[in-house]
Amino acid sequence: MLVSVEGLERHFPPSKVIGPVDFALRRGERLALLGANGCGKSSILRCLAGTLGPTAGTVSIGGYAAGTIEARALIGVSLSQERSFDLRLSGRDNLAFFARLRLSDRRAAREAVAAIVEELELADIAAERVANCSTGMTQQLAFARSLLGDPQLVLLDEPTRSLDTDARERLWDALGRRPAVAAVVTTHREDDLTHCDERLQLAPV
Repeated sequence: MLVSVEGLERHFPPSKVIGPVDFALRRGERLALLGANGCGKSSILRCLAGTLGPTAGTVSIGGYAAGTIEARALIGVSLSQERSFDLRLSGRDNLAFFARLRLSDRRAAREAVAAIVEELELADIAAERVANCSTGMTQQLAFARSLLGDPQLVLLDEPTRSLDTDARERLWDALGRRPAVAAVVTTHREDDLTHCDERLQLAPV
């Protein structure tokens, strides 16, 4: 198993409780997390990414506890309401910065950025300062970043919400070219579900 989630709960005082949630994913499997706004979909992604600790239960990625360096090295992440890009820099420069975090070799990082920009047809967006990018443009950069370093698992929080038809197709085509990469996706779109193997409906909180 690449992903193992057992008895995951996350409490937000005074009364909000997410879970318990259980699921497992093998390499190449795609899981859609479904539910109303506020039911905990994004919080579960953050527990997988290791940026939010569970109140109860266990989360492991590739046999490593979520949040450890070993687990994070296996994951690419694109969360909604992206705030981690430097607004003063171009999309390409932002991608180059994050590529260097994943790939220690400068040349390899540069080549990885060039390849993902070409694959996702992001040349115009990559040339813009992020401050001048629309929500959909920034979302495409975040997805591109999630694929840097050849992750084994990608966590995608409503990845197609602000994208036009062509951009949505490029996103799913990119994942289709990576059949060994597992994905956990939150979405409200029916067409996204056709690209997922399993669905997990979360109860209202």
